[in-house]
Amino acid sequence: MKVVYVFEPHKIGIAILEQEGVSFAYYPGRQAPREWLEKELADAQVIVVPPWVQVDRSFFDIAPRVKLLVVHGSGVDKVDVEEATRRGVCVANAPDAIAETVADHVVGLILAHYRNIVRGDRYIREGKWSSGSSAFTFTGYTLRGKQVGVVGLGRIGSAVCKRLKPFGVKLVYWDRRAKAEVEHALDVHRLDLDTLIETSDVVVVAISLTPETRGLINRERVYKLKKGALLVNVSRGQVVDEEALIERLKEGEIHAALDVYSVEPLPPSSPLLKLENTILTPHIAGVSREALEETSVHVAKIIVDFVKRRKLPDTVVNVCAVRASLNLD
Repeated sequence: MKVVYVFEPHKIGIAILEQEGVSFAYYPGRQAPREWLEKELADAQVIVVPPWVQVDRSFFDIAPRVKLLVVHGSGVDKVDVEEATRRGVCVANAPDAIAETVADHVVGLILAHYRNIVRGDRYIREGKWSSGSSAFTFTGYTLRGKQVGVVGLGRIGSAVCKRLKPFGVKLVYWDRRAKAEVEHALDVHRLDLDTLIETSDVVVVAISLTPETRGLINRERVYKLKKGALLVNVSRGQVVDEEALIERLKEGEIHAALDVYSVEPLPPSSPLLKLENTILTPHIAGVSREALEETSVHVAKIIVDFVKRRKLPDTVVNVCAVRASLNLD
């Protein structure tokens, strides 16, 4: 069974596959060119892609024998899951380690805003700190007693709540379905989305991008954010109406800490770059040494289980394709 990575995997994942005697091919770089893909994917049955590669109908056309497609990360928004299902291809991801790292980043963004960490750093580097200056210029806020609303209580949202609970915040969430087990464990309460947005001091957007969630935080909801609120987005830029968010930020009544954008990389012409009430990071929330290593290990184990035991991972997102994927020729 041929296994192909369309990018260069971490050496720890390679070591596991070699130890298990699973043969594989990979492209030695960030993204394979079309010519390489056409050659290597023609007879591939397992394909591993990074989250930034578009997997559409044309991709599946050059991979007619694929049975399992694994996203080396959490986001499957670049994959045409409907097309995969139609062709009997199982799509799986590896979200666990990345969720923990993203949750760390969320807490970092919130604290960077509340404690003026970015502004303070810039103030010193620009030579503005003098004996006559006052620390009260950077008077911030404490998190204790604030309401944090989490949009999407999946792996990332739950991990965010676990980290914020010791800060003494009031935790609320909205998800497409109730999560009773998480509510009980973390003392987090479910609200309807509009109420969450209207009442929260911090709104963390951590929901997966799907056709249903695209534009979920629309113009109307952006303008429902309370004065002084902080919007944190570590989901995908398309979940939030970025144009409306920029308009509201320009009015100076809210703040934003963003790791994702409607267009990436963020264009030099983006108004976000000129707004002082924003903290911007370049889509790095899910990137840490530990997350990369753990994800590589997880993906390698998925491959070993599938190749040697015909076992599919628990993270398959289109279970209706399972039977076809196990009908290997």
